Amino acid sequence: MKESIRLVVVVTLICLVSALLVSLAHEITLKPIAETAKRQKQEAILAVLPAGAPAFEELSVAVDAATTNIYWKTEKGYAMEMEAPNGYSGVIKLMLGFTREGDFWSYKVLSHSETPGLGAHIAGSFMDNVKERSAADTKWKTTKDGGDIVPITAATISSRAVCDAINRGVKVFEAIQKKEEM
Repeated sequence: MKESIRLVVVVTLICLVSALLVSLAHEITLKPIAETAKRQKQEAILAVLPAGAPAFEELSVAVDAATTNIYWKTEKGYAMEMEAPNGYSGVIKLMLGFTREGDFWSYKVLSHSETPGLGAHIAGSFMDNVKERSAADTKWKTTKDGGDIVPITAATISSRAVCDAINRGVKVFEAIQKKEEM
């Protein structure tokens, strides 16, 4: 009986010390993680806009009665985060960039879980199929769906998801333009 109590006390102490160490590590790393995430977002914003985009300001726009999007405005254009929930392996998070002249400039993949070697090409070669196009004049669908975007071979679902996110981004961009005309 005494042995059992001793084991319970020892295990409890080990658990308490472990929980304290994990909590301490969490507190120590919380601020650096937040700063790194902020820096990565800033880098993504500048990466999707034409070269030389200066500092930016964060704003919001109502797309419709139920949807408000945050976007970032610079002298060169606008950047916004968009999610494609219909990727092959889950959600694809993108940063989209639009010029003030009305062109979709580029995008940067913030996160995805697409198949390596296939759908993962959305972060590389597929970008050439969509960047620097007129936001309004492009059919943001793959050629298999009646649009003008050539999908990644064997990764049509990933390509469709990116096109869908860009299409929704175009709607946000149009709302931004309306807001600025007022």
